[in-house]
Amino acid sequence: MTKKDRVLRAKLLIFLFAFLLILSGKSWANFWCNGKIVAVGDTRFDILHKCGEPDFKERWYENWIQRDFYPDLFRSERHHRYRERELYREPSLVEEIVVIEEWIYNLGPARFVRYVIFENGVVVDIRTGGYGY
Repeated sequence: MTKKDRVLRAKLLIFLFAFLLILSGKSWANFWCNGKIVAVGDTRFDILHKCGEPDFKERWYENWIQRDFYPDLFRSERHHRYRERELYREPSLVEEIVVIEEWIYNLGPARFVRYVIFENGVVVDIRTGGYGY
């Protein structure tokens, strides 16, 4: 194997590794705050403990409606050739009020601003903005 082939193989392996990391679904939005990592799934208390009070907070409420197929199990009266009775679930609509919060951390001019999004007190997304001030 020549040197050119080894270099080409190394570049290909690096490319494949980077591609697999992108596809793995890991959140690259995690960030360090006072030596502790902030990640999706943390609670409001965890974030306050790790980073302190944010520079800005915003809170709003959203009304979410979902279909729920699991309240009760019924038997249908239809008879089938190979089955005596068929089981089915009666769908229903479930209304849920969700508290959405956005906390903004300005980490200074050498670091990016972080937008931490909560749903019912749990971090669901961390977004990165431009450099702070």
